Amino acid sequence: MSDSTAYLPKYFALAETLRQQIQNGDFAAGDQITSEPALCEQHSLSRGTVRQAIQVLVDEGVLVREQGRGTFVASPAGRSTHFSLSSFADDMRRQNRTPGTQLIESALWDAKPKAATKLQIAVGTQVFYVQRLRLADGKPVAIETRYLAKALCPALVEEDLANASLHWLLVEKYQVPLVKMEHVVEVLPVTAKVANHLQIAPDSNAFHIDRLTYTLDAAGNKIPAVWYQAVYTQDHYQIQTTTL
Repeated sequence: MSDSTAYLPKYFALAETLRQQIQNGDFAAGDQITSEPALCEQHSLSRGTVRQAIQVLVDEGVLVREQGRGTFVASPAGRSTHFSLSSFADDMRRQNRTPGTQLIESALWDAKPKAATKLQIAVGTQVFYVQRLRLADGKPVAIETRYLAKALCPALVEEDLANASLHWLLVEKYQVPLVKMEHVVEVLPVTAKVANHLQIAPDSNAFHIDRLTYTLDAAGNKIPAVWYQAVYTQDHYQIQTTTL
């Protein structure tokens, strides 16, 4: 298993490793995967942990078990994917608009009570805080704010959070599984500060988004991962998701 999966539950980390091997073409549809005893030896894991990892992929439709024969890679048509969110840039390109981003603030903060409550961490725990202005064809259309506990993925301190997709970094680069989303959208007036950023009249109505995504802890329980807040102007709001 790679360093990027070391903090995940052992069974989930192995599942991620196997999934990556399949995506990379190490195993093609119909191929039998490495045997359970060999996986135990390769990754220094118990038989139960290996079976649990395989079951994750069987449940997702990535693998299929055949009695008396072994475990095989399923055809692509039978597979599911992780929970994912479309990126702002992809969203803009689908609309034939040019995406842009301006950093407002990026810092390590001590979590205040509201962020601590959302992320289920102690007040004062270090969190990554990133606030960005989103542009479409040079025009401001959204202001986004994200919080996540530093302990969830300490390596992010080395990343360019001002420009990189945080979702992509977590899911793809660091293999942090995002398994659930709670998403609330309301139409509310904006504050004077937000109106200034978005270049709209104070007290204008806009879409206010509050989203909490979840990952898994070492015991396989769902825990909050990223708290996201955004204000989108009324001429632009779209969300696209893919779920298990």
